[in-house]
Amino acid sequence: KNGSHGNSVGCLLVKSSNKGSFATSYDAKSGEDAVKGLKDKMKKPQVILMFATPGAEEGIIEKLHEAFPDVPVFGGTAADDALAGEWRVMSKDSSSETGVSLVGVAGDVKVGASMLGPYTATDKKVVATKTEGRRVFEIDGKPAADWALEWIGDDVKEQYEKGGLVLPQTAQSPLGIKQASGEYVTNHLAAFGGEEKFIDFFAPIVQGSELVVMDSGDGPLTGYGSTFEKAYDVALTQGSMAGSSPVAGLLIFCGGMAIAVGDNLDKGLSNEGFVSKIDSLPILGTTCFGEQGQLPEAKTNVQRNLSCGMILLG
Repeated sequence: KNGSHGNSVGCLLVKSSNKGSFATSYDAKSGEDAVKGLKDKMKKPQVILMFATPGAEEGIIEKLHEAFPDVPVFGGTAADDALAGEWRVMSKDSSSETGVSLVGVAGDVKVGASMLGPYTATDKKVVATKTEGRRVFEIDGKPAADWALEWIGDDVKEQYEKGGLVLPQTAQSPLGIKQASGEYVTNHLAAFGGEEKFIDFFAPIVQGSELVVMDSGDGPLTGYGSTFEKAYDVALTQGSMAGSSPVAGLLIFCGGMAIAVGDNLDKGLSNEGFVSKIDSLPILGTTCFGEQGQLPEAKTNVQRNLSCGMILLG
């Protein structure tokens, strides 16, 4: 039945007549070992599906690029309810809070995927002048937390002073980094560092990057229904899925966006345009703490936040 279901477990089974259509690799700790394991089983997949835990994603994407140049990577990061490290990635034998699971899809399977940031750029722009990985120390040469407080306001005053998470307060306003291709990679401001006045994100911020405040429009009020529809439409035209009909789909939806929509999630999933297009197609939805996808124009795989995508199989 269409809609969201709390406190439930979902399972999507896909079968191919060709035993070599899919290859899986899992490691409880090492992304590099998981990549090596996949390479041993499938030398040249057409697409790789990636599932990891927070903080490890960009390192895994780098290893995948080294082993599988130009192969698109799509996926979502494991999540929990309170950023308490209770997330898990599973294999057929075990699960781990630091696990990495990879799925290679061979060329005989029809597959198309999308990953969208449903926002428009505003005129508010700053430069991350001092960063380290996902941590930003200075913006425009001043303490990053000072700028963030001025931007967001009193809703984050306590976290500004004492440190702490601000996921709900920032879920509707990602910061975008414009790529040379013109595409934006969206990033979620996750936490304040208290007296040290740094801020943390769920994706890496390269020093010198221009950060653009993005506007979510009516997305949260409508449950991002039009984004679900567009994610499906785009995936239907990508890769080997173009011109074919899918038999199953996986919806990747950012957990931050789920926070932003709240009780409107079912409104989005029941969007008339989306429902009419998927019809009776089996779709499993996931809410994630980070999303991975290939930028259509730049053809690069990136770690991003506050994004929504669809993976279609046929």
